[in-house]
Amino acid sequence: MSKGKHPFEEPADFNSETIDFGGQPDETAFQAKPTPARRQLTPRDIDRNRGVRALFNHVIPGLPIDADPPETRQEPEPFSALIEKTLKRLNITESPWLDELTQAWPRLVPPEVAKVTRPGKWDAGILYVYVTSSMHLFEIRRAHLKRIEQAVRGFAGDDRVRQVRLMVNSVPSPYQPSIVRADSRPPLNERSHATQNP
Repeated sequence: MSKGKHPFEEPADFNSETIDFGGQPDETAFQAKPTPARRQLTPRDIDRNRGVRALFNHVIPGLPIDADPPETRQEPEPFSALIEKTLKRLNITESPWLDELTQAWPRLVPPEVAKVTRPGKWDAGILYVYVTSSMHLFEIRRAHLKRIEQAVRGFAGDDRVRQVRLMVNSVPSPYQPSIVRADSRPPLNERSHATQNP
């Protein structure tokens, strides 16, 4: 025989008669409520509570309520938008879309511009584009700045980028295209002969 308590013994304060598994949930079970960490409801929470109210206005007594009713579902929000909101609330000026712009940069601007420029920083609606030298900065400002602004606004939106400014920055561009021309390398059979006969 084993000594001690039975492993499945119920706690002393447990009363199975107080639990009602058959009851219908009420409106408060689905509503978003303020918490100590977030004292005010967000606009999304207010929309959810409106949907909950609409759900319980149409509930038929006796029928079960869906665990995820369509009235309470919210439109998905892009993760990058959530990150930007959080960074803005914390007064951090980094932006995830800037990484996306950096990756798309070679497709947005002409190749000769992409070789000597890259998106730098974004602050208060101004995108700073880093240029490798003052000579290139002058040439790009004169010949390509309008097209760069149009391309960036088309990529990011007019509300996000009000202006594009050029700055000299000696940090090399991450986009370094390796252009290999078909005629610049000898055919494979000629290369093998060249290595065998010095």
